[in-house]
Amino acid sequence: MNLIAQLPCCVGHFTGAPCEGRVEVHHVAEGSGKRSGFGTAPLCSEHHRGHSGLHGMGTKRFCAAYRVPGETEYGLLVWTNELLERTLWTAGRKAA
Repeated sequence: MNLIAQLPCCVGHFTGAPCEGRVEVHHVAEGSGKRSGFGTAPLCSEHHRGHSGLHGMGTKRFCAAYRVPGETEYGLLVWTNELLERTLWTAGRKAA
């Protein structure tokens, strides 16, 4: 989760929506079930808890508004994986 917290907000990165606040780690899950540290996405505080955020708008409205892949919360994991791949690939190139 520390690596996820170092990534940029995935909504801001992929949509160009302006971000506010520090990146927070959002746990992706349906309902109130147990959360996993492997199912997390980086969201700035506005896109996480703010008025235009996932918890502020509700999952369905948020995912539709920002065109999250599959228009579900799990689409945030797609964006997170892309950010991770780019970050790790870039780090590997710098190390070479």
